[in-house]
Amino acid sequence: MKIVEYFTSDNQPHWLEEIRRSDWGAGQFLYELLRDGKLKATVGQTALVPMLVEEETGKLVSYCTFAPLDDIQPTELTPWVGFVYTFPEYRGHRYAGRLLEYAESLATVMGKEAIYISTGHTGLYEKYGYTFFRMMKDVSGEDSRVYRKLLQTDGEDRQRRMEQGDSRKNEIVTAAKKDLDMTAFCGFSCKHCFLGQWCGGCRSVFCCCSYGTLYLGGKCPNVSCCAEKGLDGCWECGALAVCETGFYTPGNDGAAACKAQALFIRSHGKQALFRVHDKLHETYDFQKTQEILGASVEEGLKILEGIWMELQKEGE
Repeated sequence: MKIVEYFTSDNQPHWLEEIRRSDWGAGQFLYELLRDGKLKATVGQTALVPMLVEEETGKLVSYCTFAPLDDIQPTELTPWVGFVYTFPEYRGHRYAGRLLEYAESLATVMGKEAIYISTGHTGLYEKYGYTFFRMMKDVSGEDSRVYRKLLQTDGEDRQRRMEQGDSRKNEIVTAAKKDLDMTAFCGFSCKHCFLGQWCGGCRSVFCCCSYGTLYLGGKCPNVSCCAEKGLDGCWECGALAVCETGFYTPGNDGAAACKAQALFIRSHGKQALFRVHDKLHETYDFQKTQEILGASVEEGLKILEGIWMELQKEGE
């Protein structure tokens, strides 16, 4: 058996139908959320669906979700394991524990102090090291038992989770980036982001953008605004020059550099920005583009245009 992640799998239609076989109301709800593309909007942009599967038969054994939120909303507690289910013929072998361990390793490498489960069960998750935390109201107003497992304790267990989580997250990020447009909606280049090893990019199924995570569900206002307006990116918006939405908020670190890049894309396109970024990284040692482009939109755009002209001359 092996663990397959739904969003980064090569055969989503098959796994969706397998989830549909669940004889459980919550499982059917998960099926509907996935079918309609609403899971991430419901529980967060970095939501994953790890599935334990039989490689030989292609049958789904057990599944769950690992996401910033679950049915306890709103809350500052995060992340959550939800929709934990094992098909009847596979029960009694603690297969769900393998999925819990998978989620715990990801949470550990993401620097989370604890992981949470909302459930009506008593005596189930205690077997996997979870302890009762407190009663909380779910989105329906019903009481739910919230369990917690602390992750950042010293010792061999934490080190094991760190090693496994690092490997698993690299697999997810690599798969999420495959054949993807790596231009951020706001104008930054996800391809050149210094946090790129941890994030699939803001157009991916696994966006861990450090700015986006400041917002409920992990979706930044620029992404939401572009979706509402049907735009490929902020550079297509007529209000870009005066926009103060999301990353462009005055005083936000990198706001000017970000807008300068969006304006550059408007004039020269995404591939031109990638080429300019490549040149910048060849020439300078930096992490954040604002370290080079500065705090002025005009000055940042001037720098980008200057490098682009140099690249054009070199190509002549």
